[in-house]
Amino acid sequence: MSRHVGPELKRLLVARLREQRAGGEPTSTSVRDTAAAMGVSERSVWGWLASETQSRKPRTRYEVTEADRDAYWAWRGNVAAVHRDRVAAGAVMPSLQTLYEAFARAITPAERAAVADGVEGRRRHEVYLRWAPAARNALWEADHVEIPVLVVPPPPAHKPCKPWATLFVDGFSRLVMGWALSLVPTSAVVLAALRQGIVVDPDRGPFGGLPERLRPDNGLEFAAKAIERSCAALGVELDPAPPYQGYSKGKVERVNRSMDQEFLSGLPFYTGGPRAADGHLFGPGTDPMSLSLFVDHFAQWVRHYNTTRAHSELGETPLARWLADATPLREVPAEQLRWMLMADVERTVCKDGVHFGGIAFVAGALNGLVGERVQVRYTPHDLRQVEVFRADEWLATAYPQGALSDEQRAEVLAARRRDAAELGRRQRRASRRARARLAPITEPGTPVAETTVVTASQARADRADRTTRRDDDLRSLAMTNLLDFHSDFAYWNPDLPEDEGGAADERGRGGS
Repeated sequence: MSRHVGPELKRLLVARLREQRAGGEPTSTSVRDTAAAMGVSERSVWGWLASETQSRKPRTRYEVTEADRDAYWAWRGNVAAVHRDRVAAGAVMPSLQTLYEAFARAITPAERAAVADGVEGRRRHEVYLRWAPAARNALWEADHVEIPVLVVPPPPAHKPCKPWATLFVDGFSRLVMGWALSLVPTSAVVLAALRQGIVVDPDRGPFGGLPERLRPDNGLEFAAKAIERSCAALGVELDPAPPYQGYSKGKVERVNRSMDQEFLSGLPFYTGGPRAADGHLFGPGTDPMSLSLFVDHFAQWVRHYNTTRAHSELGETPLARWLADATPLREVPAEQLRWMLMADVERTVCKDGVHFGGIAFVAGALNGLVGERVQVRYTPHDLRQVEVFRADEWLATAYPQGALSDEQRAEVLAARRRDAAELGRRQRRASRRARARLAPITEPGTPVAETTVVTASQARADRADRTTRRDDDLRSLAMTNLLDFHSDFAYWNPDLPEDEGGAADERGRGGS
């Protein structure tokens, strides 16, 4: 049975037979060998040779012009509309079928997708270079993404909403180094996730340390001053990805896609799932899960992704990849990260401390600063304590008023007593300087001398003088005319004789 031989192969075989005949080789032998190799009869090969040797006029094809291409973009890839538009403009056009074939040859898949979907369509057909860091912690990629799952936030809010996830991924091992969930993505959430990734926590795994370079996206939360300040303090190079170029941080983008495919799409109230005719999601006839329950499920998935699931490109788990590298870690004590990686807000010191998040935080160092503006640095979702700064200088760690231990309460009271004693001491010193007097001059030519010594008799005289002045002040305040009693009432005054009001008459004693 003869095999089917395509036209391109036929032309190639005929060209070789011609070359052999021109070189003096027997044509019949070449035809027989070619027929045996291709599984066809010798007559078929002779027919190919005869048909190709006959001179034929090459078939002409319609080629797409620049005007055709412009019309193709203007009509969003509608070839039929292009044909009508060009014919109406007076251009000589082939049949519609021929124009379809011409565009199929001239337009690349990338251009066809770009006409329909814009930049995203073009990027689906572009070629990218693969690149990975040479060691762990050489580069971290960061991103935040809205989770397509409805959850119920904590009170007082009750309306279901979609939370946000912030991820830090090591480019070498693909480990999810740190993460945080929130209802609104802020720089405070980013700092909390970064701190979690840097601290080596044995309960989470033997990974952590400072990255050499941090590549976040270009969102406002990542571009905040708090992020720049923290990276500068930690010695981390901040290298934001260019806007609208998600492929420049492809590792974390791939983690986002894996999270959606392997975890989120199987949860109830997944917003990308099927919907009823009225637009409501198909799902259980109950309320969505709470945010706290979702956090538990999310933590379990991150642990599974890091330690159990083999990465498709690495061929091993991210944790195994991390442990295979011996690059030393740059660690920072947790007590330093407690305030270096915190968001900050300005607050005024009040009588009961600084107020933040509906809580009054107090510390002994705040005594005497009522009315001052200070910086409060905090960790989201953890208001057990805050760090208080004044002009970028650390003052103290403040704790909630209602959660003070006995030692913390005693420290606040002791600081208040120390400040009061110091101010009293300074005030007494200033008073002594103000009461300095010139010593009496008893003889002509006696030098003028100052003295700050107050004798006991002089101190008693001063006290008696102050007492007299105080009694006079009180006596001046005892004005009976302000009481507005009736004028024919008389009152007893021990300093007046009886005929001038010293003794009250019968009416003054209440008689009628």
